[in-house]
Amino acid sequence: MSTTSRRAARARPSRALDVTVVLAVLLPLLTGGAVLLTRTETPGVPDRSPVETTLGAASVVCPAAEAPARVTPASGGSGTVVAGLGNEESEVEVAPDRVAEVAGLRGRPVVVGAQDELAPGLVAGRYADRPLRVAECAAPAPEQWFTGVGAGAGHSSVLELVNPDNGAAVADVVVTGRAGVVEAPALRGVAVPGRSRVRLDLAELVPRRDELSLHVTTQRGRVFSDVLDRVDELGAGDAAEDHLPPQAAPATSATLLGLPTGPGRRTLVIANDGDSEVRAGVRVLDERSVFAPEGLEDVRVPPQSVARVELGATLGPLVADGALGVVVDATGPVTATLRSFVGGDLAHAVPTAGFEDATVAVVPPGRKRLVVAGATSTGVVEVVARDASGTELATKRVEVSPDRGVAVGLPARAVHLTVTPQRTPVVASVVAATGGSGVVRLRELVRSSLVPHVRPGLP
Repeated sequence: MSTTSRRAARARPSRALDVTVVLAVLLPLLTGGAVLLTRTETPGVPDRSPVETTLGAASVVCPAAEAPARVTPASGGSGTVVAGLGNEESEVEVAPDRVAEVAGLRGRPVVVGAQDELAPGLVAGRYADRPLRVAECAAPAPEQWFTGVGAGAGHSSVLELVNPDNGAAVADVVVTGRAGVVEAPALRGVAVPGRSRVRLDLAELVPRRDELSLHVTTQRGRVFSDVLDRVDELGAGDAAEDHLPPQAAPATSATLLGLPTGPGRRTLVIANDGDSEVRAGVRVLDERSVFAPEGLEDVRVPPQSVARVELGATLGPLVADGALGVVVDATGPVTATLRSFVGGDLAHAVPTAGFEDATVAVVPPGRKRLVVAGATSTGVVEVVARDASGTELATKRVEVSPDRGVAVGLPARAVHLTVTPQRTPVVASVVAATGGSGVVRLRELVRSSLVPHVRPGLP
């Protein structure tokens, strides 16, 4: 074989190898390009809002009191609910329009649990008489504000935290006073064991003389919070205590209903949790109008502080003339409480959200009246009063309109109240006056819950 032939033979494998390398490089690139050219975008899964569904289980907590808890279903169903706390529980038979009493458990909190058709609109109440004390029963809430609490000798308060569930819960309590936020390490990260309660005496933990506000936040689990407030005129003076209900959230406008009649001290406390100063105007509500009393100036509340206004001299004659409540309008969100120490008894007027559907309340027996206000347009409110057995005692229809209040007398034997507004939302409270003074706020009933839409996440 010649030299030229041998070179040609050696050159052929080299050319074949070059083609293989080229194909190995180009084929993946061509395939990837084809995929990119033919690829279509996968449509994203649209976000969906939570679905509203009928409440299937509910629990309502009543704070500790020397009185039985009372329960009624607003759903129209009959059956059995479970009431108690810890290892002590009992079954209670309930029926529409009737008020059932929970036996025992005096001086301890009571958790009332209902399932299925009894859960929507579960209502409970607790009140002691002579002296009259009203303890508000409600479902646990993630945040609550208590305004006008005390931590001194003449005015003191005890915060009660109740955990209705088996697992442990944790709550934080921020205390604000006249000069700003109060250092209170013992009130941060408060552990509440399952199905039990914790009582926090503010006079021991943060002793001071000025008015305070509390912001209770649940960090883990569920917590119900309540404040037992006490006023003591040291020496030979009177002493009284009652439960101070919470405010659900700060607001720029608040209607405080519940002014006991008679002479005494009336103290308005306003708290500002914001970072800017707030100016609050105070007006009085009666059956004719809402007006600013002569000589009552706006209240200036510095940021993160509490202000107090003594209204006894102003409100005393106005209550005798028919005043029903106080309206606070502020330039920023605030919380407020009107504390009345009248006739040697203590009562609190605290704002609550209005309601536009029928609501039910358990109220004390004896002399009392329903006060309605907060209408946004002209409408009608129907009131049905019943005794504990469900017997109808009275039915009344009253007209309501903006910037006016209405007072409706109730039968002494009435302990079950149904209030139905038509064409307008309203704010309402029952002011009881037998054996002392007490205020029962009416609220929108919880009949449904929101179920979130759940979808698989990205890996």
